[in-house]
Amino acid sequence: MIWTLLPVSLIYGLAAALVFHRFPDQVSVRQTINRMMAHVMEFRLFINSPALVLRAQRDLLRENLRLLRLILLPCAILAFVFIVLFPQLDAMYGHAPLPVGEPSVVTVPLDGDAVLEAPAGIEVETPGVHVIHDHQVSWRVRPLGRTAGELKVRYDGRVVTRQIVAGSGLVYGWKLPFRSPAIEIRYPRTAVLDVNWMIWFFLISSTVAIGYRK
Repeated sequence: MIWTLLPVSLIYGLAAALVFHRFPDQVSVRQTINRMMAHVMEFRLFINSPALVLRAQRDLLRENLRLLRLILLPCAILAFVFIVLFPQLDAMYGHAPLPVGEPSVVTVPLDGDAVLEAPAGIEVETPGVHVIHDHQVSWRVRPLGRTAGELKVRYDGRVVTRQIVAGSGLVYGWKLPFRSPAIEIRYPRTAVLDVNWMIWFFLISSTVAIGYRK
């Protein structure tokens, strides 16, 4: 799974390097960093002069704020891109397919009657159970073998769908940020080589971005 995460992280790292190269004033950033380093050196040079050390701390804080202002736009751009990508990446690398033979629950936010249609290899074991308080309908399903297909929920002449994966493979299906999917499938959580996927993602992308800048 790490091999499929690698190109995504690499592209994000390259994009980060290009954004930070394009948008901030490079001369101002370099000058600000140099002044920060000079103020840090003042701590040692004037260690016996508390007044000078306090002034160096004040100036260092001011330069930190100036640096944050200079990189605010590229940070905002990269944060926006990551927020858009996060739901899909978390679905693919933060969740495992449904275990074969183990029951799971499929939930749809509805008030009325609905019918769940499962692809081959997925057995719907219960009729829809209505939770009136939460405005939801839930079914228990069980994968009979390795499979991937499309769940369909029919209600009021409408159809909503979502991909379901069991046994092996990547969990996928585009989701909007800060919005629950039309069909919720309780996939188990997982990790990439026993480490949360976001650690790998930022480690690889940061390494690529720093290497590109150098």
